[in-house]
Amino acid sequence: MKRWLLVGVGLCLSAALLWGAACGGGASGSGGDPSAQIAWGPTVGDLTGTSVRLAWYTNTPDLGEVEIGGQTVAGDGPVQAHQVQLQSLQPGRTYRYRLHATTPTATFTGPWHEFTTPAAGLTDFDFCAYGDTRSDAAAHRQVVEALVKCRPRLVLHTGDLVDNGADLAGWKLFFPVIAHFSGSVPFYPCVGNHEDDAELYDQLLPLPAGQGLRGHQWYSAVFGSCQIISLDSDADQAAQGEWLRQLLAQPRPAGVAWRLAMFHAPPYTSGPHEPDAGALQYWCPLLENGGVDLVFNGHNHYCERSLHGGLNYLTVGGGGAPLYEASLPNPFQQSFHSVLSFARVRVSAQSLQVTALDTQLRTLDTVTVTHPPAATP
Repeated sequence: MKRWLLVGVGLCLSAALLWGAACGGGASGSGGDPSAQIAWGPTVGDLTGTSVRLAWYTNTPDLGEVEIGGQTVAGDGPVQAHQVQLQSLQPGRTYRYRLHATTPTATFTGPWHEFTTPAAGLTDFDFCAYGDTRSDAAAHRQVVEALVKCRPRLVLHTGDLVDNGADLAGWKLFFPVIAHFSGSVPFYPCVGNHEDDAELYDQLLPLPAGQGLRGHQWYSAVFGSCQIISLDSDADQAAQGEWLRQLLAQPRPAGVAWRLAMFHAPPYTSGPHEPDAGALQYWCPLLENGGVDLVFNGHNHYCERSLHGGLNYLTVGGGGAPLYEASLPNPFQQSFHSVLSFARVRVSAQSLQVTALDTQLRTLDTVTVTHPPAATP
């Protein structure tokens, strides 16, 4: 029989025992419509060949469980913001799962979802990147509905997920929109200025372990042949620069052909937010010295590609927030479109084929990134 390793289960067991005692032995029956208790989720994150992190939120504190692989795995609780990390998965397998939420009076069971772990040696897949979704759920939904048609294996978000990271109401708008993909496709965000170091950001999102405040402000994660490097434009950029220097000095992880960086505030931009001075000083010299292959930014609400030091910087800020027009000269600009938009990247062993798309899937810009001969793994 398959044995699942659940990170943190020891802490959850004591909570479950206390909850059972308070409830007189647990739930008394089915709760019917799961949306009456499960407010949103699950959201898949930090997906590797052998592990996954799941997050979801419930309307009242409850005990959370994940049913997967013919077993029901105890999660955490009683809480509202649930997170579970499952390990001992197998690479290249599709797992079907669903959530159970147990209150003092009933158990609510969510619908089935599935995710597929990356196979060993995975080199060919698509992913999407977008950002600056903030408070216009209708506009955000247009972008997501177009994005899912590209069938991405993972989705990056370049920050400003919501208008105010400390306001739960904004997250209540955000998560139902990304539910179009988030139950099966791993989601990797970086911190924007509107998240404002709010604790809800860490509590609600299944983030990879990293550095900085609460261990999630900046991080590195691997999916298939891509290493994702996420930085925080509003944290200590000098400290992150030193972390980045050490990370890039190491050999690429096994199987990694491409390094991708993302951070909210762009160093090369047409405004109205000015080029980020900290990124220019501490990060770009490292990124452009053969450190990474592609950079994603947000903060300015449009689609723009800049080229500097042989490195393409994509501002993918057309995710739903009010659009901006260009207001500053950008001598490094290669394309500019002030429309709702996102980027699709087609990954292969030989190249990254990058295409900027609008919500009608019309091509706005395209560029192909290849390794120079000296940098080929």
